[in-house]
Amino acid sequence: MSELKLIFAGPVGAGKTTAINVLSDKPSLNTDKAVSDVTAARKATTTVAMDYGCLNLNETQKIHLYGTPGQMRFRFMWELLTNELAADCAGLVLLIDNTRASPFRDLKYYAQEFSNLIARKKLIIGVTRSDLRAEPERAQYESWVEELGLTAEVVFLDARRKSDMLALLQRFIGDRVDADWPQLLADADNAPERTLPTVEQAPAQVSDYLGENIVMKDSIVDDVLNIKGVEGAALATAMGDIVTSSLDDTELDDFIGFMAGIVPVFEQVSDLGQVQSVVLKSDNSENLSVYVEEEQVLGVVSSNRTSVRILRQQLDDLLQWG
Repeated sequence: MSELKLIFAGPVGAGKTTAINVLSDKPSLNTDKAVSDVTAARKATTTVAMDYGCLNLNETQKIHLYGTPGQMRFRFMWELLTNELAADCAGLVLLIDNTRASPFRDLKYYAQEFSNLIARKKLIIGVTRSDLRAEPERAQYESWVEELGLTAEVVFLDARRKSDMLALLQRFIGDRVDADWPQLLADADNAPERTLPTVEQAPAQVSDYLGENIVMKDSIVDDVLNIKGVEGAALATAMGDIVTSSLDDTELDDFIGFMAGIVPVFEQVSDLGQVQSVVLKSDNSENLSVYVEEEQVLGVVSSNRTSVRILRQQLDDLLQWG
C-alpha cells in the first residue's frame, strides 16, 4: 500500500475542517470545541488539536489528510504535525479566506510560521470564499507570492465541493500516484451530496475589498474590551489625537498618542523595517501593547498574565473580520 500525507493550514474559518470532511472516505476526526474568544463572532466552534481524514485513491494508494488549528494559541500542534506526525508529508495546502480584510497578512504570517516546511516541501495556496467576494483576484495573489519569494501555485476553490478538492489533490500529487483522476472527478460530480458535520458560523458580513491598509473603526475599543484579560484601550490618530478611549488615565492616553509619533521615527533609525506593535511589559501590573496601522495606533492595557502574542492574534482576527 502506497501512502502519502498532506497538511492543511490557514486562518480560522478558511475551510480546513470542511475540506478534510469532504475528501475523507469515512467521517473524519475533528477536535472542534466551542469558542470563548473573538472567534465566536465568526463561528461557534474551532479546531483545538487537529483534523484527520483518509482518502483511498484506489486499492493500493491512499492519502492521509491533516488539518492544523488556525489560532496561534494552538501553535504547538503546528510544530507537532510538521515535525513528528507528518514530517514526511508531500506538502502543505495553505487555505486563505478571501473575505478577510487583509488576505495578504494571513498569507505572509502563515508562510513565515510554516517556512521550515515550505523550504523542503511543495506548497499550494488555496483561496476560499471567493464566491462571497471576488477581490483580491488571482493576479494579486500571484504578485504577493512573488513578493514573499514563494514558489507556489494559486488555486481558487470551494472547500465544500469534493470535485474542487480532488482537482487540488491532482495538482499536488498527480505525478506521484497512479490514480484515475478523470473517473474520481466524475464520481465526485455525480455522487449524492454527503451529510457533513455542521460547522456553525455567524451570517457572513462581507465588506468590499479596500486594499491592504486596515482602518480601525471607533468601535474597535469596545470590541477589544471583550477579549479576556484586556482592561482598557484607546484609539489615536497618527498625529497623536485620541479618537476614543475607555481609559481613566489621561496621562496614559497622552502616552499612547505620543507613541503614534515615536514609532515612525523608530522605523527610520532602526533596521527592523515596518513596526506593527510595541509592547511594554510589567512583572507585577498591567502590560501596554500599542498596535500600529496606517494613520492610526491602538493602545491596549492588559493583565500581565495575558499572553501578548495571543492578544495580538485576537486583535488581528477582529481587524480581519471587520
